[in-house]
Amino acid sequence: MEARSLSECGVISDWGIVEVEETKDRHIIGFSSHYNFYVITQKIIDYHYDVETRQGSAITDSGILYALTGKPVYYSPNKQIQLQEFMEKNNCKLKPVRVERFNLFYLNAVTQKLLSINTKSMRLLSRFLQ
Repeated sequence: MEARSLSECGVISDWGIVEVEETKDRHIIGFSSHYNFYVITQKIIDYHYDVETRQGSAITDSGILYALTGKPVYYSPNKQIQLQEFMEKNNCKLKPVRVERFNLFYLNAVTQKLLSINTKSMRLLSRFLQ
């Protein structure tokens, strides 16, 4: 089942990230505290995970925020029924993604923010110097 929002699925535990090989879209699979079964999220665009507290959050491209708890799990698409159904329904291949201490989504978002700040500063400086 595709999870829709925090209010609908509660907290997602025993979670992991899988990537669609064809499109490089990433999805979270995890156990929903509300439904009491495993759900797969929409495409995520960013996530943050704190190793020390084992808490995290993820956001989809449509703006839905998910709360994550517990240590991330490395799910094998061939052994998880929900992932097999997802691959069959969407005619795609999935590969598991290891959740590292620092994730590239988060670092890319920070880098993009710094670049946008730097660009704005350069524009202001060029106007001032003219």
